[in-house]
Amino acid sequence: MKTKDHEEQLQHLFQHHLLNDPMYLKTYVRQHPGNKMAWYLLGREYDAQGKRGKALYCYKQAGEIYEAFEEKTITFSPESEESLQQWQRRGKKKRLLSRLRSGVAAMLGAAAILLFPWYSHESLPQQETAANALPQGVTPAQAQQTKVYYVAGGKTKENVGNALQEMLLKERVSSYAILASGKTTEDGRWISWLQPPDIVLSVEGKADAAQQQIEYHDAESCACQPTDPAKPRAIYRSWAEQREQELVARSAVAAYTRLKGAPPASLQELSQPYPNNMLPGATAYMQQLYEQQKEQWVKEAAAMGGAASVPSTTASNTSAPTDSGGTVGKAPAAGGLIKPLTEPMQIIVDKTNHRLALVSGQIIVRNYPVGLGAERTPEGTFAISEKVRNPNGKSNGEFGSRGMTLSDTNYAIHGTNKPSSIGKDQSLGCVRMLQEDLEELFDMAPMGTPVTIGKGLLPSEVKRGTPVFQLPMFSEETNPGKVYKWLD
Repeated sequence: MKTKDHEEQLQHLFQHHLLNDPMYLKTYVRQHPGNKMAWYLLGREYDAQGKRGKALYCYKQAGEIYEAFEEKTITFSPESEESLQQWQRRGKKKRLLSRLRSGVAAMLGAAAILLFPWYSHESLPQQETAANALPQGVTPAQAQQTKVYYVAGGKTKENVGNALQEMLLKERVSSYAILASGKTTEDGRWISWLQPPDIVLSVEGKADAAQQQIEYHDAESCACQPTDPAKPRAIYRSWAEQREQELVARSAVAAYTRLKGAPPASLQELSQPYPNNMLPGATAYMQQLYEQQKEQWVKEAAAMGGAASVPSTTASNTSAPTDSGGTVGKAPAAGGLIKPLTEPMQIIVDKTNHRLALVSGQIIVRNYPVGLGAERTPEGTFAISEKVRNPNGKSNGEFGSRGMTLSDTNYAIHGTNKPSSIGKDQSLGCVRMLQEDLEELFDMAPMGTPVTIGKGLLPSEVKRGTPVFQLPMFSEETNPGKVYKWLD
């Protein structure tokens, strides 16, 4: 196969929201029967399910793509060849009906694009869109340009006044902006991302600062008659939908820049085959956002310096964080602004409450229950130095379907075939997770993500995303040549 043709097929897949989903892949290959990369990926999914016959059929359609990735030629017995031919004849009849249905759907889709040019399947996040709930006259594009800030500390008049002053004088908002008060966790030390905040005020930005319109939506913070918060609340919901994708992309770019010394030319560089698989893939929205804001992201990452980084190959336990010191889990300071989900993600593991959290600055994005090993689990700072799918060649073994090594040690965050051990100290030192939690974490946390393990760092309340965050899979993330011997 020509290199150019191979690259064109890969590029075509990169431009689609191709999830690691057999049903989606089946639909995709029906619509694009000539895309051999899609046939290959569908074959791998069938293989993982133990459906070898279907996998062979897909590999046959993949042809030289299969041979290039597997570095071997696919062969069939005469019996298998006859079975595949019969399947292919039956499939042609089914595809004829499918084409008729797809044709109608395609015409409807084309009509939608003509009527609403901002709409495209590839640009949507995986979360359900709230575009239909936007106020009249506000487009999804305008909602995404909205600036959202959280007031630091409680929503007192003084704090809100300081935050508004910073918005107008320092941030110089020139578009629609919202000031909200994030809901704190039960311990009062973090802000919960998954709990909708209170809308405090909104600013209708103007080029002339004297013409800016400020509306208060919360009586507690203004001692006034507040206006209806329906408009800013709807805009916030639309804005918030895509922030997790942006956070994952920002974090991956920051980690890549720390590890490589330069930012990636495109997000495709983050989804290289193992061992350089920082992320499984990237949505079209993430790629588009990076193309538009690359310079800004790189500048912000440089300004942060190494504040959020730890060496990827070295662990440190000389200053293990506790509930009595350090900056981990520090209560938000009063006054000023918080820009939600703009700081690169970190992972925090709390040995007291048996929790693992994904955090961005002062905001908890997720908080999962985990199994630990009491004193066998080391405390200190680490980083994810390796990410592997189906460690030791299976998804239901002692390490589950995913594994993330901590600073090239024998400690890892991985799955388990003993789900009853979650919330207990039964491991030999590793961090055990339930499969669905682990697979979401694997997609969200890029390689290089800092990991802090200590005591009394997190609240006990569990915070999971609905729906589960999932990225399309563009890279080969297995490592069949290695036998993993993590401490479990």
